[in-house]
Amino acid sequence: MISLRSLQLLALLTLCGWMGLAQAQSQNNYQVELVIFSQPSAQLTPGTAPSYGWADQATKLGETTRSDVRILDSSRHRLSSDAGKLSAQGYKVVLHQAWTQPDDNNLVIAVHEGQEMDGVYPVQALISLGRERLLEVDITAWINNQTQERELVSERIKQIRRLRLNETHYLDHQSMGMLIRISRN
Repeated sequence: MISLRSLQLLALLTLCGWMGLAQAQSQNNYQVELVIFSQPSAQLTPGTAPSYGWADQATKLGETTRSDVRILDSSRHRLSSDAGKLSAQGYKVVLHQAWTQPDDNNLVIAVHEGQEMDGVYPVQALISLGRERLLEVDITAWINNQTQERELVSERIKQIRRLRLNETHYLDHQSMGMLIRISRN
């Protein structure tokens, strides 16, 4: 017969095991924050437009039911003052989002801002993190405008970049740029 003391000890060991697992899982999560901005006076430099199925193979932020990918509210943004400085200098912040995600080399996150126009958004991006020895981000982002003739004009930035945790990184291309910050959650 199992004594009450043995059951209490078993329950305590189980609880400690679950707490350790939860802590280990949270240490394997990243917090990603992305700011995309443009120079309002500059014309988009036409580039490769996104395909209409641009996010078919990605986890769509805001639409996913995955519990390990979550949008963070603006109170947890770490780049808010940087975005404010950009705005004060005349840049237009067109997307500012932050989320948590697991350390998973096969995960691609799709983010977008604005009203959909024939399958594309005014701002959209695909972001994946990879980690062999160093942390890398593979990012493709578009700013899209529709002309009066309903023709799509897109500017695209695509970069693969090694990053350091807890540092803000700047990526730019023609009339658009990005700030990205990745930290452990």
